[in-house]
Amino acid sequence: MSVSLTLIDRITARLSDGKALPRPRFAPELSYGRHRGPAKPQSRRAAVAVTLYHCPDQGWVIPLTLRPLSLQHHGGQVCFPGGRVEADETVSQAALREFREELGVDAKVIRCCGQLSPQYVYASDNLVHPIVAFIEYPEPWNPDPVEVAEVIPLPLSRLLQWLPAVVQNHSESLTQASVRSHPETGQSMLTHDVISHRGVISGGVEVDQLRFRTPAVTWLGHRIWGATVMILDQLAQVMHQAK
Repeated sequence: MSVSLTLIDRITARLSDGKALPRPRFAPELSYGRHRGPAKPQSRRAAVAVTLYHCPDQGWVIPLTLRPLSLQHHGGQVCFPGGRVEADETVSQAALREFREELGVDAKVIRCCGQLSPQYVYASDNLVHPIVAFIEYPEPWNPDPVEVAEVIPLPLSRLLQWLPAVVQNHSESLTQASVRSHPETGQSMLTHDVISHRGVISGGVEVDQLRFRTPAVTWLGHRIWGATVMILDQLAQVMHQAK
């Protein structure tokens, strides 16, 4: 699917028309008070850059990042570039600053379209504001190795092709995996349920573990779940509405 300037205009209008956005799906189990419940008054404000750039070979691409295993929060997980909103920043400024700091290049914005629904991430106590922007084709990535282990390009065409099948499967069950191959790369995007583990800490010591099921997708060998896949799903729904 080619994204024209007209469609960019429609996406911008959809994100600013004041109407309720499509509800993000694919929340993990134990999600009440987390992704669906309200954030605590003292929760940290964070912003992520949901950017799209046009690649001659793949069309529009969304860059994701793999966090190093050494990080305390969300180590080894796939995320959008982002981080804390400083006191003197807007959420858009914070998202673009974090993009530059994590990926080592400036996001040369063609159009900042607006925001998707904030997501409360319980594990790190962050209220995350996703900022959607179309950017120019970036220079070669120069990621900060402390924060980024790998840059993962996700073609928008793959996401939009994948969504209808995932929605149908999700309305029934994601327990049985659904696999489709990308027509150009041959890489599959696998949708399935996975079991995640979360330590229960008391007095600085892990005393137990929670086990919970969470919908996830696998792209280029990486599992994408939690707030990241929920943001991608809502973005895809908005784009389908903006046709």
